[in-house]
Formats: sequence, C-alpha cells, structure tokens
Amino acid sequence: MKFRLLPLFLVAVLFVFSACSDDDDSTPVTPSNKISVTNLSPISGSIGTTVTIKGTNFGTDASELTITFGGVVVTPVSVANTEIKVIVPGTLPIGATSIKLKRGTGSEVTVQFTVEDPIVGAWTSEGTNVAPLLYGAPFNVRKIVATFKADGSYLVVQTDSSGTTLNLTGTYVAADGNAAAPNDKIRTITVNQASPTSVTAQGIYEVTVGESGTTMKYEIAQTAPPLTGVTPPTAAAGFGSTAAAGQPLGALNIQNYVKN
Repeated sequence: MKFRLLPLFLVAVLFVFSACSDDDDSTPVTPSNKISVTNLSPISGSIGTTVTIKGTNFGTDASELTITFGGVVVTPVSVANTEIKVIVPGTLPIGATSIKLKRGTGSEVTVQFTVEDPIVGAWTSEGTNVAPLLYGAPFNVRKIVATFKADGSYLVVQTDSSGTTLNLTGTYVAADGNAAAPNDKIRTITVNQASPTSVTAQGIYEVTVGESGTTMKYEIAQTAPPLTGVTPPTAAAGFGSTAAAGQPLGALNIQNYVKN
C-alpha cells in the first residue's frame, strides 16, 4: 500500500505547487489611462458650437474624464472610446484658447481652438420669434434664415406669408458693446447691405448658450439712407431701445433666433 500511495501523494504535491506558481505569476493589469487626440473638428467656432474630438482610449465613462475649455470645466455631450463631443462654453472671450483633457490619473493632452464672434453661424427665426414689425404688413415675414460668416459676409433669406423668398447679402462688422451689467454681454453690429439695395443699418445682439440650444436676441435699424425720426438701439440702453419719432419701439423690433 505504501508504494501505491506515494505516487498519488507526489502527484497531489506537484498539482498544488503548479497551481500556486500560476497564481503567483498572475498580476492584476491596470487599464491604461493614457489618451491621444488625432483630430479636432472644427478648429474654430463661436460659443455654442459642438466640437468633435477624435482620438484613442477615451473610454466610455464621462466621469473618468476631466475636460476644460478655455479654463472652464465642461461636461461632454457624448463619450465614446475614440470620440468626444463638447460645446464651446458661453462665457469664453473671442480669440485663441485651448481644450485640455485627461482620463483619470493619466497625462493631460492639450489642443488649440479659436473662439469666433458669437454671431458666426446659421440662425433661424420663425413664427412668433419674428419681430412684430416684420411679421405684420407690409412685410408679412414668416421666416428668416440668417448666416453670418467668419469672413464678415452674411446671407439673409426671408420668406413671407405667400412663400416668396428674398435674399439679402452684404458685410457686417461686430464689436463689444462696452455696456455695464446687465447689458455687458450685448454686442454691437453694423450691417452694410449690398443686395438687393444698398442699405446701412446699426444694431445690437446677444447670444446665449443654454442646455437646450443656443439663441440670439437681435435688434437693428436702418441708418443710411436715414429714416426720419428713427434711431438705432444701443448696448447701454438695451433691447427695445430702437426709437421712431422719439418713442422707443420696445419689443416690436426685437428679433429672436435659434442657432441651427
């Protein structure tokens, strides 16, 4: 019996030793937090613009990511292992800035971005968002699609109640309104229309980035050829300050847009 038990005992010992050796060689593998960025699109845009960051090893858990846009902490709109989408914060000034991101304790990656004037982009105003002065007779405007380009040109397509469209083109110059709070976010604009007729107008606008989208309040009045008794709105006086014959027009001349 002893000779029969010994081989069995040796086999058992060898099995236990082998199992222990396998356990000792198995060390936990920590997932890599190192990320890389391969593409940024677009590389410039106005506040409210959705920016797509492509790269590798982003993971799928937004809570693992730390992302700042111009120093402002942002929560991504969506996260995939190779793609992140973020929105340009509404508080950023115009000019060059950076996006910084990292995953967990991994190293930080920085990419450059340029914030354009907040008016840049395509906007739509329709229905009750159209200024009452334009909605009523004789204009009867029901929809306006305005596209302001970064090169200072614009295209406005107006559609009236009969479905007829009118294209307005020209250039614009925007600037800081330099108004005190609560009007400190209002900017000024000078529009030089070239077609269908030559007209100059001055006004104000303010862009707001919200959770459900980006909106713009816009008010403008013709200054050349001058309209008797009409004065354009100012950033200091705020929206509703367009005056005709010395009297403010109030909400009648305020246009509301939603960014496309």
